[in-house]
Parts: sequence; C-alpha cells; structure tokens
Amino acid sequence: MSAAKGFIKFVDRVNDVIGEAVSYLVVPLTLIVVFEVMMRYAFDAPTLWAWDVNMYLGGLLTMMGAAYVHRHKGHVTVDFLLEKWTPKNRALLDLILSPLVLVPLFILIWIGWDAAMQSLKINEKFTSLWEPRIWPLRFAIPAGGILFLLQAISKFLSDLIRYRELKEQEGEN
Repeated sequence: MSAAKGFIKFVDRVNDVIGEAVSYLVVPLTLIVVFEVMMRYAFDAPTLWAWDVNMYLGGLLTMMGAAYVHRHKGHVTVDFLLEKWTPKNRALLDLILSPLVLVPLFILIWIGWDAAMQSLKINEKFTSLWEPRIWPLRFAIPAGGILFLLQAISKFLSDLIRYRELKEQEGEN
C-alpha cells in the first residue's frame, strides 16, 4: 500500500497546487465584470473583449479547479442521510460509489480531446467582434478531466485504505 499512498500524496499535491493557482482567476474575473458593467452602464461604452476573457477565465477556473473541489469534498453530497451510519459503513459506501465517476470522466476526456483537436484544426474562434481563438480553452476540458480522473482514482485508493483500517480496528475490538 505504500505505492498507493505515494500516488495519493502526489495526485493530491498536484491538484492542490493547480487548484490554488487557478483560484486566483476569480480576482481578474471579478474585476473585468465590474469594469464591463461600469463601462456599459455608466459610460454607455461596452468593451469588445470582456465577455470573451470572462469565458476563458471562468472555463479555466471550472475545468482546472474541479479536481481540487473533489479532493476537498466540495461537491454536493447528502450527508444528512449518513449521519447515523458507522464510520466503517460510510467508508464502504464511499468505496462502492467512488468508481461511478470514472465513466463520465473517460467520456469527458475522450470527447473533450476530440473537440479540442477539431477546434485547433479549424482554428476555431469565438463569435464576437474580437474573435479570440477558442482552441486553447477547449484543451482545458480534457486536461481538467485528466486531473479529475487522477483525483477520483486517488479518492478510491484513499477510501480503500480507510475501509481496511476501519475493518482492522473493528476486528481488534
């Protein structure tokens, strides 16, 4: 299990670094929204670029931060149903449910990669007057999917280790 623990530690660290780094994208995203609203409504002079830049920033924040959120159990759960369960039974349920995220992630990575490659091939652009290229953002989809997949595997291994430890503790009592 030491190899599994090493993998878990590595993946958790990578997703912590990336998640914390992309979390700072909220600052320019917010400032650009405030700037755009001010320009549009106070000066009647909307920008050509604000929407496109915010699509980039929001897309990067979402795709590259999803694994970080998964690592820190930030996605929606129904914990109130499990409050009375023993830690071992909760660990077993986590172990059973953890792999369910793998199929959608494989599909996301596969389709995301195809879409990114097609976007690069045709040099796809946003349909705005500014027309920035969209393919760099499209590559964030499979990249974020891979990070999420690695985090899902890490979580499964963590759940397996936790379940085994709880089962051993129960046997000792």
